[in-house]
Amino acid sequence: MKHELHESVPANAGSSDGGAQPELTPRQKQILELLKAGKVNKEIAKELGIGLGTVKQHMVVLFKKLRASNRTMAVSHGLSRESTVHSASLPPQFDEGILARRPCIVFSIVAPDAAPPDALEKLLQSLAAFASANDALLLTRKDNSAELMFGIHSCTEYDIYKAYHAGRAVFLAMKNYPGVGRALRGGLSAGMAIVSMKRHGGWTGEVVTSPIFAQALNIAHSTVPGTVKVDTSALELLQVFGPGCVDATASVLPFAALQRMPWTSGQCRQPPLVGREQEIARLHALMAEVRQGRNRLVYLEGETGMGKSRICRHLAEHHIKQGGRVYHFVCQPKSLTGVLYRFPSGLPAEADELVQCLEAEPIDLPDVVIVDDSHLLSAEILIKLTRQGAVANNKLVLIAGRRFPQGVALANEVFKLGRLSGEALEALSTHLIGETEPRLIDGITRRASGVPLFAIVLAQQYRNKTMPFALRVVIAARMDGLRLDHTVLAHLAQSPESCTVQEIADALHEPLQTVQLAVEQAIESGVLQENAQSRLSFTHPLLQQAVAESRVE
Repeated sequence: MKHELHESVPANAGSSDGGAQPELTPRQKQILELLKAGKVNKEIAKELGIGLGTVKQHMVVLFKKLRASNRTMAVSHGLSRESTVHSASLPPQFDEGILARRPCIVFSIVAPDAAPPDALEKLLQSLAAFASANDALLLTRKDNSAELMFGIHSCTEYDIYKAYHAGRAVFLAMKNYPGVGRALRGGLSAGMAIVSMKRHGGWTGEVVTSPIFAQALNIAHSTVPGTVKVDTSALELLQVFGPGCVDATASVLPFAALQRMPWTSGQCRQPPLVGREQEIARLHALMAEVRQGRNRLVYLEGETGMGKSRICRHLAEHHIKQGGRVYHFVCQPKSLTGVLYRFPSGLPAEADELVQCLEAEPIDLPDVVIVDDSHLLSAEILIKLTRQGAVANNKLVLIAGRRFPQGVALANEVFKLGRLSGEALEALSTHLIGETEPRLIDGITRRASGVPLFAIVLAQQYRNKTMPFALRVVIAARMDGLRLDHTVLAHLAQSPESCTVQEIADALHEPLQTVQLAVEQAIESGVLQENAQSRLSFTHPLLQQAVAESRVE
């Protein structure tokens, strides 16, 4: 590639318009004071009780905010800033440049050394276009390699599939350069990154650093030409967020095979549908009604982790065992080339194919048509789909999604999946790890707090002392979508006891009204709750743990 690895930092990053002084966080102010005292990085780390790497990251952000290129300039600009701020008597402002740990996914692409310049330019253009369309960060190097990082601006459970599609996009971009396309190497890795974030979410454009850049690049270099190698953490996400098992060959895939998703209906250890017996029984009853010549449209609604995909798969497997025909589709983000994929083949499908399935005449038994993750479809397509599903002859049409927009057809039945009881989660955890660890099962049940996916992942990785990566992705995706005040949440998450709004405002040295508004938004979003004594707490223990562990001090 033509460009060096860089951080895409604007020339004026950290500066303010009109000469206004940049606002520093309390930690940045501490570091600036220690710089004035002549402390080196090791001394600063020891005095503040933080790691040397953390000090270095704070220094990067601090230098950018003060528009300094060395320690002497930082101290000089800091003294100038203090004089301006004290004379202006400005009210407290929102902090910017908060360092946070975030789950990210990196796709590394390595082109052959002999690739012609025009092929490299075409490859770079395709990566840049994909990054722009999918909210990714593109980093390029001089050695004919580049990385796409997903999750830095906002995290979603579908970032792993976006990375997967990136490999397909660059392969197609090389169709006029078959020699280059056959020699491409790809590496896909997932892990944590330290990123400078705005207080209410979103990357500041200043800092991003992570070992997964090197991991993905090393993986790419280690695989054979023409293939993409996927590491264990990325495979875990494919398994957790997919509709079924991951193909055993998914760790190394030819670029040419990236057209399909790596799903399989083969045998693998699937957790039982504990706590959803009522919904399953009702679906079986509705299927019996369809066999009597009726048609049934059913909505399955619930947040991530509540078991929608497992219920969809159960219905499909049950009907196939009865000798019936199933059309099972899984939706993908609208920004990708194809928004529908067939399960279990993983092959892309057009919306017209789904319409044809709804119109097809059953052979012997009635058909089952399933559309999972329907919230990823546009409202227009979903409304059209539901109206056709409502009149489909001799079919049970099951549409699963987080929520359904106004205008969808009136369903015969709507299942809203909420949290499971403690007894159900205990039974689920016991099934996964056995009965020999009652204390461990109790801990998993408490931490999962009603969410079956949380219980499953915690049970499968119960030896892991830190929060499993897949759960970090789920929680980060939810929090990014809410745009809440991360400074207020972080203070509450790290506090040894519950706090009142006034106590948080005092600790952060901010107006009571500002903190009150932030808390009200968090309560309305279902992240915080307030008891009768006006003391605040998180609604879910894993939310608190994720927020506390994400902050870099």
